[in-house]
Amino acid sequence: MKVYQKNKDDFCGIYAESFCNEGSVVYTLTDTIKLLNPTRTSIRIQENMHVEDEIGRYINHSCYPTCKIDGLNVVAVKDIQQDQEITFNYTENEDFMASPFKCKCCDRIIKGNKQ
Repeated sequence: MKVYQKNKDDFCGIYAESFCNEGSVVYTLTDTIKLLNPTRTSIRIQENMHVEDEIGRYINHSCYPTCKIDGLNVVAVKDIQQDQEITFNYTENEDFMASPFKCKCCDRIIKGNKQ
């Protein structure tokens, strides 16, 4: 499946180019840049391992995500329609957030699942 980047409401996000079935790999992150500690734009792929990815850095948080992170794969947790935003729940994936923020969905501070 192919994804594309676009700006919406002053935020950059990643969107589906076409329909994607639940359970399908939507995108595969690259592991060229591996980090022990999180950055504002990194994604945790395993304990004490984060990656910086040129597309992944723009996958936004949602309390009602379309995807989850499974190793290097971004996997659909429900059917995704064409032009629907690709999101994942940072609190389910990230132990610690390098840059905590206030969630637009729930109005809580998102800071990782171990903080």
